[in-house]
Amino acid sequence: MKLESIQFKHIALFHDLKIQFQYEKQPITLILGEQATGKSMLLKHTYHALTWFPARLKDLRSPGIVMPDQDITQSRLQSRIEVTIQIPAEIGHLPESTSAQQVDSSLCSWKLFKTLNSSGIGISQVETQQLDQTMALYQQVTKKDPLQGLPLVAYYPAERFVNDINLLNKNLPGITQSISAYDISPLPFTTFTRFFEWLREISDIENAQAAHLVQRIISKQSDQQDQTELLNELQKELSGQPKQLTSPNLYALKNALNIVLPELKDLYLQYQPRLQLMVDYEGQTLPFQQLSNTTKTWIALVGDVARRLCLLNPLSLNPCLEGDGVLLIDQIDAQLDSTHCTEILNRLHQAFPRLQIIATGSREELLEHASNYQCLKLEHGKISHLDLNTTKQQLENIYTLLQRSEPLTQSIEAQPLSLIDPTPSPAQIGVLFQQIQNLNEQQKNELLRMIHAGDTPEESPSV
Repeated sequence: MKLESIQFKHIALFHDLKIQFQYEKQPITLILGEQATGKSMLLKHTYHALTWFPARLKDLRSPGIVMPDQDITQSRLQSRIEVTIQIPAEIGHLPESTSAQQVDSSLCSWKLFKTLNSSGIGISQVETQQLDQTMALYQQVTKKDPLQGLPLVAYYPAERFVNDINLLNKNLPGITQSISAYDISPLPFTTFTRFFEWLREISDIENAQAAHLVQRIISKQSDQQDQTELLNELQKELSGQPKQLTSPNLYALKNALNIVLPELKDLYLQYQPRLQLMVDYEGQTLPFQQLSNTTKTWIALVGDVARRLCLLNPLSLNPCLEGDGVLLIDQIDAQLDSTHCTEILNRLHQAFPRLQIIATGSREELLEHASNYQCLKLEHGKISHLDLNTTKQQLENIYTLLQRSEPLTQSIEAQPLSLIDPTPSPAQIGVLFQQIQNLNEQQKNELLRMIHAGDTPEESPSV
């Protein structure tokens, strides 16, 4: 399942905004914008609209998140969200429409309305006929094919942090059920509580399975067998075990973490002398709580995505590589240093290659690999495509003009003072000033970075 398009009508800053996604060509969508342009509002309402999918998957009578009254544009009486998703070919197609208008049967749409009555109270209405038909298709396919997984719908707001690590709770009801992979309630912030509870549960299960395997191997050995030979036999049996387990969750989790955070080599529970979460990070073994807040948050975020995919694809040997769906991350560049900021989107795509990633941000470092993204700019309540080639050419032209002063400076000592004109041409100054004035804040910051770094136009990153 992929998000094909979404349209907002009279919602907050958005009078009439539609985004057409291009997953097949560009699986990553990056929405850039300055502060207070509505990036968080856009992503929040996208998530709210998508929650109707897991809600109806759970029960055809269950509602998703309803639009708040206060989010209706000022002086308007009605707001609307229309969502269109792409149904996977293996799930099937919707029944053909009886109307004369030709409709793509691989697309599913639903609409959410909020209308203010004469008393100023909002009344919600929905049109979910196609969504209900799609749920019937999913139920039919999953009954016939147990290997068929369910799509991910996950949203991580800008306010995300690790508050407390609860490793003591065990045997929580529903913690390993598929439906617990979905959130069907508003998320003003997230603390990743479910991830740590799931990690304890799955660690106990898979450690018990490994212990049972060791005991089985030992029981087959004769008493006279050499201890070294026994250890070699154990090592041989256990070397490929993670993929052979009936629930390879820890393998999938650690593999995803290692792709997104290469400096993290391992994450595991230490049971003795006391229960705590340990990591092998940058060549050191230390408690998880001693990591920086940013590192803890990103380990928890990647781990939580892996948790959801494992729950939604319980019979898959590689749930992180095979699971599909939509992943929404607000302010993805928050708290990241420049190195991680340039690589984070690519690494997330490598760890979860079948997910459609939609992220917002404001830093130019995110554009390091922008040729692979669908880059959009949000400004004044409107969305537009970011022309990366034009932006790059503007920066290179201005940078070239600025660099023309270098040969003049280097040859000052070799020329008589009377031959040197210390005053630049007014025309050149005017052209240069006008070009700089036409740049937005992000482009100005990139220009300053190029000047300070001493880059040449050929070496400048693609922006």
